[in-house]
Amino acid sequence: MLCSSRQAQDESPFINMTPMVDVILCLLVFFMAATRLYDWDESEFAVKVPEVADAAPLTAAPDDVVVNVVAPGKVAIGEASYDLDGLSALLRRARARYANQGVMIRGGASLAYQDLADVLSACDSAGIRNVRLPVRSRDESKQAGGPDAP
Repeated sequence: MLCSSRQAQDESPFINMTPMVDVILCLLVFFMAATRLYDWDESEFAVKVPEVADAAPLTAAPDDVVVNVVAPGKVAIGEASYDLDGLSALLRRARARYANQGVMIRGGASLAYQDLADVLSACDSAGIRNVRLPVRSRDESKQAGGPDAP
């Protein structure tokens, strides 16, 4: 009796994978035989596509307009300079072309708050709500040798 219990302890249990592999292979063969392997032709399906009155073109959104504040009441966009009225008109035209037009306002760190408020007011009067003000962390400024760098 001692010998039979010792044999039971020596044999470790194992999982027989053969039946599971057989079932998977049978399912694979069944689905391969049951599937029709050809290209579907669109004309086989009678689908009436809905119609719309005003469909906007599926184009990518335009880049943000980059407004550089160069002096009180003066901004630059690319190579062109504008006063605040000219900026408002330009932003209205940009918003007319794309309703969610974005604006990025850039300026020096020594910029007066009033100058920034004037440009923000021009954006607001043009109906532009997507406005960004890029900043840089002080650590980046010191590494780049900015005005705060020792």
